[in-house]
Amino acid sequence: MSAKETNNKIIRGIIYALISSITFGLLPFFSIPVKEQGMSTETLMFYRFFVSAIIYGIYLFFRKANFKLSKKNIRDIILIGGAGYGLTGLTLVSSYNYIPSGIGTTIGFQFPVMISIFMWLFYKEKLQKTIYISLALSLLGVFLLSYSPDQGLVSGFGIFLLTITNLMYSMYIIGVNKSSMKEIDSSVLTFYVISISMILCLALSIIRGTLIPIPSLMAGGNILFMSIFSTIIANLTLILAIKAIGSTITALLSPLEPVTAIIIGIIVFNENINIQIITGVIIIILAVVLIILNGRKKTE
Repeated sequence: MSAKETNNKIIRGIIYALISSITFGLLPFFSIPVKEQGMSTETLMFYRFFVSAIIYGIYLFFRKANFKLSKKNIRDIILIGGAGYGLTGLTLVSSYNYIPSGIGTTIGFQFPVMISIFMWLFYKEKLQKTIYISLALSLLGVFLLSYSPDQGLVSGFGIFLLTITNLMYSMYIIGVNKSSMKEIDSSVLTFYVISISMILCLALSIIRGTLIPIPSLMAGGNILFMSIFSTIIANLTLILAIKAIGSTITALLSPLEPVTAIIIGIIVFNENINIQIITGVIIIILAVVLIILNGRKKTE
């Protein structure tokens, strides 16, 4: 590959990574207006995953993807994919009921720190000084985002939901790498994970009696765009970015996701912003970047 081709590949990879981060960060923009029309989180997530699975399935069909799975693959997708990816979406969007969406997305962005802790607890990976620093920074960042001298804690339950978000997504990422799921083509795996998450959300909607038709054309449009942008395009460009520039550089560009959510929160939803919140966001992003750079150093 020539130097020009290499540079073009890097530029494409960076563009893919930026698109992925921005489209993931658009989730509050599409989801909150639908929830304001009375739709429950689990029903909203069901429609999101349902539309995504149909569009993504058609894309893979014309790509002639191999959909075959072993019994072990099916078990791991149900246990790890459904619980990890499905519950991540449910708890993150549910947190928007209790915490401003920009703050919620930022707190839910700490999964790399959680992954490092899990790898230490369950796989005996050594915790380096960088991990301790990142953990301390994360806790400080969460405190700055969730507490104010005037109002106290923003929402204890909201913080709890976001903790579950980080736990579930960390388990999902580790599970993909440590289970039979790593044998499956990444695009096909994404389709199956979305599909099992759809079934989980449908079951929850039926059990809770919250399953309702899409209430309006506007809500339908938001669900469609959420499915296309914040699910399909976000995941596809993430895969393309990793293939073009690697996981480390892709991850280093991912802080644009919470930044996008915060900008949308301020402009669209009139969410509050002050020096304390800005400081908290910067500290959490710094903690995540330290984890990513530490991971790169370990692999060199």
